[in-house]
Amino acid sequence: MKKITFLLLIISCFHLSIPVTAAESKSLQQLIDDAPANGTLELEAKTYPGNLVINKPITIIGKNGTHIQGDGTGNVIEIRSDGITLDTLEIAGSGMSRNTSEEYSGVRVMGNEAVLKNLNITESYHGVYLNKSRNTVIKNIKVIGHGAEELGNQGNGIHIMRSNENYIDNSHIEKTRDGIYVEYSNDNRIDNNTMTETRYGLHYMYSNNNSFTGNHFVKNVGGAAIMHSDHILLENNKFSFNQGSRSFGLIVQTSRDVHVLNNEFHLNQRGLYLEQSTSNRIEGNDFFHNQIGIELWTSSTSHVFLNNNFNKNRLHAITVGGESNNEWFENGVGNYWNVPVLDLNQDGVGDGPLEYTSSLSKLIESNELAYMFLSSPAISIYEKANDLLTHQKVMALDKYPLLSEKKKSGYMWIIFIAVLAASTIIYYKRRGLR
Repeated sequence: MKKITFLLLIISCFHLSIPVTAAESKSLQQLIDDAPANGTLELEAKTYPGNLVINKPITIIGKNGTHIQGDGTGNVIEIRSDGITLDTLEIAGSGMSRNTSEEYSGVRVMGNEAVLKNLNITESYHGVYLNKSRNTVIKNIKVIGHGAEELGNQGNGIHIMRSNENYIDNSHIEKTRDGIYVEYSNDNRIDNNTMTETRYGLHYMYSNNNSFTGNHFVKNVGGAAIMHSDHILLENNKFSFNQGSRSFGLIVQTSRDVHVLNNEFHLNQRGLYLEQSTSNRIEGNDFFHNQIGIELWTSSTSHVFLNNNFNKNRLHAITVGGESNNEWFENGVGNYWNVPVLDLNQDGVGDGPLEYTSSLSKLIESNELAYMFLSSPAISIYEKANDLLTHQKVMALDKYPLLSEKKKSGYMWIIFIAVLAASTIIYYKRRGLR
């Protein structure tokens, strides 16, 4: 009896050891296929072969150093089910060819409610591709492309196609064609991300009711491009160092009801560019040290500009193409222009309208090369000559120009000195009469 019990114990122990040994010999695809639905698969800090297909809800968690390497012919990871989570993975090696039925990516998502977080994606055509996906969360990922020399041979950091109600947060994208590309996708939120050294940090087409908050678009050819889209909120973003012969921080084209609120436009060739758009609201933004703060083509109408701060731009605002049907104030509130404005009653609003003028609109309209010479002393001479010859045109009419607190303080001293000087003159005149 004791011998039988001992034998059964040995067999039992041997049987329990089989799954561990077998698991170690399996490929990652086999481990995924064998894992239970809604289970968790924890990976080691080593390299696993890619071109994976996931057909069930599962959580895959790696460690620092867990690397999924594709073979350069397809998607490194393809998600075909709802409810899949990828966490802490390095992903590389998608197919790069454009002569295929699809454009490949590090992670392709075709299910709903996926979670992609703490991913580092390199050597892939697109970093992440969402295709008809809903409620995907992308958080704390990094996508690095091949740089400006390879723009034509690579895709986007995150490509969103016909996908709604997704959330992208706290991610970094650099050296890709476009940082985030959005097409035919509604109700998405894109917050707290950095896009740098791309063609467009954000390229946005035919998509409505989306919001972009707290993002930084820096050192791109164009910071963000909003095109053919309505009901968009851009709030508390930074558009900086987007430089080139015709670069911009933000372009709004053929779009309406876009609210550009409390953003910073610093050191861009053009801060904000508006064309063929209508009924947009530009409010509370800071335009600082741009070649052109706002370039407004007269194909854009019914815009409202208020509470914006213009400071040290080569040109604060320019209207190109003729008369402009837009308002530079609302309900007694205009903009801060950083030019002398009289405010005798010290209410923070100028005592009269401000006409911001320039002679460059015709030059820019007729010759695009003019953009290349905006920082040239010749442009300053051209402007001053036209000012003397009264050839300047009104670019913006602000009936209620605002004064900053600093300006208010300065004008208080001016008024005080003026009153003191006048009192002194009157005093001595009266003494002279005696």
